[in-house]
Amino acid sequence: MAFKNAWLGAVTSAEELQKMAPAVDALPADTPVTSLDFDGYHRVLGAHANAVNAVRGLLDDLKPKKPSA
Repeated sequence: MAFKNAWLGAVTSAEELQKMAPAVDALPADTPVTSLDFDGYHRVLGAHANAVNAVRGLLDDLKPKKPSA
């Protein structure tokens, strides 16, 4: 089922965010921005955003349409 697969993709991408959460939380306030793993954060956040948008788009497509008056 497309909805189930899309949903699981969003859940899996959220799990990847959760894996990174402790490292992000442990960053000292004075961490230089240049020391961050921009590619890693961008990859994980982009994958999650795409997965969530895929589920939302699918729900929009599956939602019954109201009949025109």
